[in-house]
Amino acid sequence: MRTKPWNVLILLIDLVLAGTASASDGLTLPLHQADSGNYYLPARLNGAVETDLLFDTGSGYVTLGRATFDRLKGDVGTVFARSIHGAMANGKVLEVKVYRIRELSLGEHCVLRDIEVAVLPNATRDILGLNAVRRLQPFTLQMEPPLISGAHC
Repeated sequence: MRTKPWNVLILLIDLVLAGTASASDGLTLPLHQADSGNYYLPARLNGAVETDLLFDTGSGYVTLGRATFDRLKGDVGTVFARSIHGAMANGKVLEVKVYRIRELSLGEHCVLRDIEVAVLPNATRDILGLNAVRRLQPFTLQMEPPLISGAHC
């Protein structure tokens, strides 16, 4: 049996509308802008450790400084995964330990489970990396007011 061209058109319209509906039905995650101009997202790690994560599309991993990680390392939900080598902005190559944490909560209702975090001993900021941002898609980044809308967790 052959498919009629208008049946294909109706199916395509349904798919487009379904994608639009799901993007608009997602969560809204407010960002706050620091004096530096950078944007941060409040977060909670393993249900207990609060931090502000720098929204950084140049970082492959959620990255934690030693001070933040020290508050997590004794939690049963924090497990060593592996070591990787990363190239730093200054060109140096650094061995970085990667851990898996039980959960990363963004805002009130967005919980990402089983997230890998890279620990940088000398980092002064915690970073929301692409491994977590990827899980929020599809979403829209808005600058006025600063927020992520349509996020799916």
